Amino acid sequence: MNFVIIWLVACMIPHLVFSANKSTQSPVCAASGVPGVPGVPGLNGRDGAKGDQGSVGARGQMGPKGPEGSKGDQGAQAFQRNWKQCAWKNLNDGRDYGLIKDCVFVKHAHNTALKVEFNGDSRIAGCLNCCKRWYFTFNGVECHGPLVIDGLNHIDNNHGRTDTNIHRTTQIGGYCQGIPKGTVRVGINVGDCAGKKSGSDAYTGWNSVTRIMIEEVPPPQK
Repeated sequence: MNFVIIWLVACMIPHLVFSANKSTQSPVCAASGVPGVPGVPGLNGRDGAKGDQGSVGARGQMGPKGPEGSKGDQGAQAFQRNWKQCAWKNLNDGRDYGLIKDCVFVKHAHNTALKVEFNGDSRIAGCLNCCKRWYFTFNGVECHGPLVIDGLNHIDNNHGRTDTNIHRTTQIGGYCQGIPKGTVRVGINVGDCAGKKSGSDAYTGWNSVTRIMIEEVPPPQK
């Protein structure tokens, strides 16, 4: 209440002075107004430009060792190679039928196959429309898993000439399945060709090295 009276007196004294001087300007006695209502918040500003990448930090310490994992399944045993070669120099075998040479091999498993190869000289001579066949046997029996392994030498009419006597190195090879494990006698044989006359003159291993090569291999893919 005292403050209001003081305020009124302070405002009236200048007014009386100005009235005595006949001033045309009236003083204004200002008072503090009531605070206004806060304005509406402004919109968010745009993102600033991307700053430079900082330097790489120091390498952290190694963490503690984790628990040991469970034991994995046992892996398949690696297949061990099993092979053999038999070789003869200057075999010079003139037989026309039967076993020429064999090579004894020990097979380790039932479900494996045998890969065999003959490398050597062979020829027929002195005939027309004649043929000789060289073939593998396994313990005296030809392969049936899946088919026989053979090669042949054939002379047709040869313009009527019977003096041909050409020696050539021959390679015969293949895979044979279904042979039990154990000792196997792998032989190279000679005989007549199917559908051709018999008695033609054959020759094997002239003036060169003759080889029988054998290898036990894993089963084929399905």
